[in-house]
Amino acid sequence: RNPGARQFRASRPRSGMGKRDSKAAKAKRAERRGKGALKTEEKTAKGEQKQKRRDANRQDDEDLEKVLKEFAAMQADEAKVGEQAVPPPSPRANGSLTLHPSGNELLLFGGEHFDGKKNTFYNELYRYSIKRNDWRLVTSKRAPPPRSSHQAAAVPTGGGSLFVFGGEFSSANQSQFYHYRDLWCLDLATYVWEQVQAKNGPSARSGHRMVHCRDRLLVFGGFFDNLRDVKYYNDAHVFDLSLYQWHKLVTAPGDPVPQPRSGCSLAADPAAGAVFLYGGYYKKKVAMQQFDSHKDKAAVEELSETGVEFRDTWRLDLFGDSASGVRPGSWTQQKKSGAPPSSRSGCSMVLNRGRLVVFGGVHDEDTADGDGLVSEFYADAHSYTIETGRWRALAVESKPGKPAALAAADSGGGEGGVASRAAEGGDATSLLALGGGRRRNRNRNDSDDEDVAGAAALAAGTAAGAAEPPLAESEEGGAASAPAPCPSGGSSTATRSPPSSPPLCAMSSAPSRSSLRSASRACRPHTQTAPAARTCARSACRRRSQGRASSTCTTRRCATT
Repeated sequence: RNPGARQFRASRPRSGMGKRDSKAAKAKRAERRGKGALKTEEKTAKGEQKQKRRDANRQDDEDLEKVLKEFAAMQADEAKVGEQAVPPPSPRANGSLTLHPSGNELLLFGGEHFDGKKNTFYNELYRYSIKRNDWRLVTSKRAPPPRSSHQAAAVPTGGGSLFVFGGEFSSANQSQFYHYRDLWCLDLATYVWEQVQAKNGPSARSGHRMVHCRDRLLVFGGFFDNLRDVKYYNDAHVFDLSLYQWHKLVTAPGDPVPQPRSGCSLAADPAAGAVFLYGGYYKKKVAMQQFDSHKDKAAVEELSETGVEFRDTWRLDLFGDSASGVRPGSWTQQKKSGAPPSSRSGCSMVLNRGRLVVFGGVHDEDTADGDGLVSEFYADAHSYTIETGRWRALAVESKPGKPAALAAADSGGGEGGVASRAAEGGDATSLLALGGGRRRNRNRNDSDDEDVAGAAALAAGTAAGAAEPPLAESEEGGAASAPAPCPSGGSSTATRSPPSSPPLCAMSSAPSRSSLRSASRACRPHTQTAPAARTCARSACRRRSQGRASSTCTTRRCATT
């Protein structure tokens, strides 16, 4: 339509140095062909690898079902209950450690071990004697299938029983996961397993929590993973131990309910008929805006998963209170003040004299590529006073040749790898724990056998009738443990002090030789022998008023001294 323009374009001289070099053009075309052939080979190799993985996954799926069937047949052929003394259990994570109702034994069941290539699941039942410090392996007919990330709770009625619910099992290379929804009962008098046949129970899950409160078992939260999607739960189910029936707790419309989560912590208060919930973990999908040059510079929205760790505390009233108008099964979020723990999940929690004692846990950060995790594990302890809603840090001290000790007395049932028991004589209590940890990028449970002995006492006992609280606390995030007894009869005021500050011991007067001998016999492990230990307690009070957490002197002690 515009011949002048065509003539103008035709008359323009060609840019360049004249005639094209045909050899260079041929070389470039050959190079491009070589690159194309290389890309084709790479795509073909990737396709073959994908097909091999699909075949391996299909084989693993068949093997998974075959393994479970073979195991069920093998357990049916088990002749009788047996027990033998064995070394400590092999390293494992996500098992359950439960205090025997008698208070003298710990029961370890299940767990898993990943060696970097292969994942192994266990269904072994171990008995650990706290007095004798030995392990015994119990073999029983009709034992539950191998599993991890399940929950166990001990019930003292009827001679004692151990209930196990849920958990997960996977193929060796973790290409497929199977979640359980079965409930098992172990008779602690005969050590015979029996599967409880009850309808309307919770769905299949792992990473949940279960506690015993009066004549009820409460199951809350957890997750289900089918390798395509992960679903988290916030439903609560109750198993009636007298009727052997499940029922789901239903809240009124508009009532507050905790968000879905796994790896949280539960502690029961049977006297109040309540259960306390702290923390937890879940993954949420986040929309990400990305720039795409192939779509006219339009923003492309994609979904990515990111981990969220809760720091909230909730109370569940199982039985309600007609006087105060609290309905059965209602949730109440507790207030929070003081110095709460940092973001974490998978920690252990028990109830102690109106306080929740939290220990350990893990905090995860996703890597930049989203394919890995950077994890930080904790060995600190915190307490939450239920009446005031205040968090405080507690001191965790370690003595030479002994495991780390929590400067606290503890009572009540334990769960999730922690058990508490009354000490001998009934005047003190102690907290017991087994290992700790979590398997790679899976959701949390909090049991792992890391040390040689397998079980470790994590608390020093304190007199039940002591006038002062058994836990030394710091509202400013610092921590100080309960004073250790002084051989001279004075009050020790040094715990976890830095190397530069010597231990302090309040001396009201020169002790007699007989009092020194009796005090030395009474508390020989705590004997302090340094002349600097006779520093006046008044200086310790002055140090504490300046904000130093290395000394623990109360105003009453200072006035008395």
